[in-house]
Amino acid sequence: MTGSPIGNATRREAKKAAILEAAGCLIIERGFEGANLDAICERAGCSKTSIYAYFGNKEGLLEALTEDISLDLSKALHALYMEELGVEESLRRYARLALRVILDEKHIAIVRATISAVWKYPHLGPAYYEMGAATAQSALAQYLETQMLAGTLNISDSIEAAKEFQGRLLWDRMLAQIVGAHERPEDAEIESSADAAVENFLVRYRAV
Repeated sequence: MTGSPIGNATRREAKKAAILEAAGCLIIERGFEGANLDAICERAGCSKTSIYAYFGNKEGLLEALTEDISLDLSKALHALYMEELGVEESLRRYARLALRVILDEKHIAIVRATISAVWKYPHLGPAYYEMGAATAQSALAQYLETQMLAGTLNISDSIEAAKEFQGRLLWDRMLAQIVGAHERPEDAEIESSADAAVENFLVRYRAV
């Protein structure tokens, strides 16, 4: 006797989440090459068949981990917009969340893993960019577009404005952490950096 479709779907999602969690933790601990499928299966309590069914292979797992991060940011930005907060408060909350998520040890490990694996698996670089940076950037651009149409922001190109905001917010900090020049900042520093990025952005683009 089989379970209900809803119950089966819930179990599948739970298994997928367990596999992703195990893969992420092992990539942090051992790097991409060291996070072999046997270790992932042991940590997640699953079979290789499950990994192949859900993700195709280990490279698919890495892509899925990246996609999770970009989706989290997109959903957060949408939720802030639905709360009908002012643009300054929305961008401030989004910026703080983006820094916490993107500078998290797990995400930095995923970026390092992608860089180290791209020579062997060239598709991983474009896949990371499209599912990660480009997706998050597109969601932010859509939000900025709504603010432009509402007359809150004085911008002519929402995509370029989103690139500028993300670059100001993330580039130096993320690069420094990837190469090991700095560790993840404390929450107080994250909040200060996020607030400064928002303030500088609004000085330039807030409608008078």
